Amino acid sequence: MAINIYTCRAVLRHQAGVSLVELLLYITISSALMASMYQIFSSQEHSYMTQNEVMEIQQSARAAMTVLTRDIRAAGYKSPLSKARVGFVASLPAPNNNFTINYALQNDMIAMQNDTDGDSTVAPNTAEQIAYRFDAPTGTLQRFVPATTVPGGTWEVVIDHVDALRFVYLDVNGVITTLPQNIRSVEVSLLVRSRRPDAKVKNTEIYRNARGTDLCPACRTGANVHFYRRLLTTIVQARNCAYTGIEGLCNAANPI
Repeated sequence: MAINIYTCRAVLRHQAGVSLVELLLYITISSALMASMYQIFSSQEHSYMTQNEVMEIQQSARAAMTVLTRDIRAAGYKSPLSKARVGFVASLPAPNNNFTINYALQNDMIAMQNDTDGDSTVAPNTAEQIAYRFDAPTGTLQRFVPATTVPGGTWEVVIDHVDALRFVYLDVNGVITTLPQNIRSVEVSLLVRSRRPDAKVKNTEIYRNARGTDLCPACRTGANVHFYRRLLTTIVQARNCAYTGIEGLCNAANPI
């Protein structure tokens, strides 16, 4: 049987594979498409993480502010028949008198007394002896937990990742006061940051309270600029301290 050599060569030419140039072109196009897809995925992942961080900041800040303002609003609560000296104080009764607040110098701490059961005494419990502070070394907002034995009381964390907490103590006329017995309302500013830094972020915003005070100059230096932050500011009226001149009503200048 005779074989046509020219026919075989033609068939082989039609069955030839991909050339090196075509292969390189295919790899280049595929790489470009993969890089584009990765950039889109990375951008979407970063956006998702950012939204989660911002939501977490907002939820944490609002929850902490709710607890803090609730206690300030209720400061000085007691029954009309109670003889307890209640209201804002510089320190708490023994055995929880292990701190003293200088309201002329300190603006990140507050303490108050109530007589919720109407027995004319301020008992060592979380409803009648209340205090808050900002602990800068740990970056936490802390609430005081009273105790009935010596040494009395401990501080527990309400919220972490706090950059600033500032109180402005106001009297009945809305003027700044340094005397706890004259406090009738409190301006509260709480600055909270994200848990993790974001290298793509450069946050140099100046966070100020209602009076224009720069709450966190250090937030704009070094690695601190790579955090998301949220600032909440409000003025809280101590409802039970609205009236003055009545013995025992929100005028506890000293511990009982």
